[in-house]
Amino acid sequence: MHIRPVKAYKMNEDFKILPKLMYTGEYDDNRHLINVYDSSKEKLTKIIGTYQWILNSTGEIFFIEEDDPYLAT
Repeated sequence: MHIRPVKAYKMNEDFKILPKLMYTGEYDDNRHLINVYDSSKEKLTKIIGTYQWILNSTGEIFFIEEDDPYLAT
């Protein structure tokens, strides 16, 4: 497992105006993002087939921008 920050943006809001949120991404050994956690350590659920994740406690949907895993060490 590898832990790295990921950038999260609330869906349906202007990405250029609102600041990105830094969440924690958990990657498997093949460098696939498998889990995302917010600042309070709540796990988000991936919406299959998209780059979107939902925070179940609030219903908010986020676009997760991953950094290139091959550049991170």
